[in-house]
Amino acid sequence: MAMVTEEEAALTEEAQASTLRTYGWVGLTNRIILIALPIVAIGFIMGVPQYVGLHMWEEQYLGIFLGCILVSIFLTRPATSKSSLAKVSWYDLAFAFVSLACSAYLVFEWPEIALTGSLVTPIRVIFGIAAIVALMEATRRLFGTVLLILVSVFIVYALFTEWFPEPFFGKSTPWTRLAVLLYLDKNALIGVTLQVAASMVLPFVLFGQLLVFSGGGKFLTDIAISAFGRFTGGPAKVPIIASALFGTISGVAVANVYTTGKLTIPMMKRYGVEPHVAGGIEAAAGTGGVLMPPIMGVVAFMMAVFLNVTYAKVCAAAAIPAIFYYLAIYIQVDRYAARRGLGPLPSSDIPSLWRTLRRGWYFMVPVILLVYLLFGTALSVERAALYSSAAFLIVSMVQHGRWLNLRDLGRILESTGQGISEVGVVCALAGLIIGVVMFTGLGFSLTSSLVTLTGGSLIFLLIVTAIICIILGMGMPIVTVYILAVMLVGPGLKNLGVPDLSAHMFILYYSMLSFLTPPVCLCIFAICTIAGSDLWSTAWAGMRMAVVAYVIPFAFVYDPGLLLQGSWSNVAASCISAFVGTLLIALGIEGFAKHALHISSRIGLICAALIGMFSNDFSLWAIAIGILLLVVVYERYRKRDLIQKSPSLVGSESEN
Repeated sequence: MAMVTEEEAALTEEAQASTLRTYGWVGLTNRIILIALPIVAIGFIMGVPQYVGLHMWEEQYLGIFLGCILVSIFLTRPATSKSSLAKVSWYDLAFAFVSLACSAYLVFEWPEIALTGSLVTPIRVIFGIAAIVALMEATRRLFGTVLLILVSVFIVYALFTEWFPEPFFGKSTPWTRLAVLLYLDKNALIGVTLQVAASMVLPFVLFGQLLVFSGGGKFLTDIAISAFGRFTGGPAKVPIIASALFGTISGVAVANVYTTGKLTIPMMKRYGVEPHVAGGIEAAAGTGGVLMPPIMGVVAFMMAVFLNVTYAKVCAAAAIPAIFYYLAIYIQVDRYAARRGLGPLPSSDIPSLWRTLRRGWYFMVPVILLVYLLFGTALSVERAALYSSAAFLIVSMVQHGRWLNLRDLGRILESTGQGISEVGVVCALAGLIIGVVMFTGLGFSLTSSLVTLTGGSLIFLLIVTAIICIILGMGMPIVTVYILAVMLVGPGLKNLGVPDLSAHMFILYYSMLSFLTPPVCLCIFAICTIAGSDLWSTAWAGMRMAVVAYVIPFAFVYDPGLLLQGSWSNVAASCISAFVGTLLIALGIEGFAKHALHISSRIGLICAALIGMFSNDFSLWAIAIGILLLVVVYERYRKRDLIQKSPSLVGSESEN
């Protein structure tokens, strides 16, 4: 199996060592924990305890999962930037011990806890406070103080609810009871969010690690170059296809951007694409991986659980908007390339598609198997991912004619454990927030306030929701933003008649857009280091390329046919309307068809697109068609004048 080279591994370890403790007994202990974590997860998901005659509660497994990731964090992550990397301090060991004790209490006492419920006892209060403090400290070390402050505000609200004015006034929760509820209740720490991370997300992280370690990223990029490198602006179109393919498998925006960007951005710059535009194209295309089935990231799994639908249904609903998202980027890049006269890649730089497929066909076998298992069988999501991962191992070893050695396997498992750690902490913390919202009734209070504030207007509530998601996303991971928005704003959307699936998908899109929207835009920050471009110009280019993502969530709220809801005739009509709207918006934003469009024409195209996408009224559609015809007629006469003034324009038009 083609794994990373010794040099790449050394560079990775060196980069980790610069911020983590990876030496001596600490490094060895951490590796053991991280390797054991996916092994335990695989055993639990596959029901190994039952096969050997043991009964293991899911909460006991979650206790092991949480304990492993917290101990790993406290051993390897220094408390501050000034803390020593040479030794583990006494408070690091204390937090690790506390985490281990809280985990052990859940594992060994859960049968008793299941019988007595959230009964308040002194020992439970102590462990509850210890678990909350340890989780919050781990969050601070990973993500800084923003999330820490946020969860502290929620806890303070639960403790002093009766001190707040209407509509947030309520009955305060005693601190002893709150500690026990947050620690032991199934709607809090060990609730649905941690379950999703430990049972659903982890197998897909393993699947993604197998792809990365086996060189799948380069294969997908080569496919994109082979298929689209020979078209106009080929260097700028390759990252769109490569990011869509890689994002389909990774489901992690920043990882997608960084993995494909290291290969595609230097190529774009080499063939004349401006650095900030190259960064914007890659950022927009890479971020879309969160939206692209079959692996859409943590949020999609959360959505399936919250909506009580299958993961396959979430993927199916997300497919059409994701396709239009990438279609818009493709059209804009095509027109950008035409305006700047960018040609295809040289033939010498385009690998043979047949040879590329013959060399890496086996990468697609587990992906096809995954799609079949998710959509064609009743198999659980987590088992589908594990079976596909096993298929990945088998076909890779057969292709390369050798067995996977223990060192490579250890690296894959360790990377999986490392990759799930941050997700696990975020999901556990989100569980605390969900617990407070459930115990205090905050969601109902805020829903009433938002509906009153917006005057019962759906469009105003959607705009407020979008702004809330983007602002929250400036300091928090996407899964936390999604959960907060669903808990606090989702009921308000439902009260105004928005279907649950449309509301959740709307929140997903605008939570994702925080990766692109300044001032805190993680994908832009990541890509600027590769592109060597300015943050603001790159962010503007990325937002311009992703403009349809800002529009289409409003479209599928008003027209659920885009999410495959309703009859096939309605779905077909919705798709046609969205396709035309996407085309017109992309042309209007980029401002170039066969020649540069006048600003009035660009505005007319965008207005016609919005009217067509947001209206089912035939008279409004007639207005949109009329605007479009006016633009076409105006540009034809304008083109004639341009040709008369500059005959050389005729030749350039024929080339584009």
